[in-house]
Amino acid sequence: MKKVVSKSSIMIAGLLLLCSCGSTNTIMVGQARPATSPDAVRIYNAPPRHYERIAIINSSSGPTWAFTTHGQMEDAIAKIREEAAKVGANGVLIEATGTTSSGNLGIGVGGFGVGGGHHSGYAVGGEGGFGAPILHKTAQATAIYVR
Repeated sequence: MKKVVSKSSIMIAGLLLLCSCGSTNTIMVGQARPATSPDAVRIYNAPPRHYERIAIINSSSGPTWAFTTHGQMEDAIAKIREEAAKVGANGVLIEATGTTSSGNLGIGVGGFGVGGGHHSGYAVGGEGGFGAPILHKTAQATAIYVR
């Protein structure tokens, strides 16, 4: 038995992929403090005069298709502030920002077929298809406690 998946189903699946969340990774390098509020975490582009390092935080925005936006960087920084607040930081020192690719997404104008059974396959094809890279904004920062 063969089912045909509509073009709108493919578009909805693609949109769900693009709306997925980014990721955050925290590496402790100092003593954690009591949690604070993300709103209380100040962003520093240069080291303040007196501070203690608490953690290194890497963050990535959710994916977008073919181009990145300023909002994606704001999302990555917001995730860093949230993680910094969890470990008791009152500041984050931004060390690096960038854009990474996590592959490509292509859609063809042809059809999409799904077969049943042990030897079924998936195919997307047709004329007039297009593809683009999936991009993420990334940021690395050090969670700090400013005295």
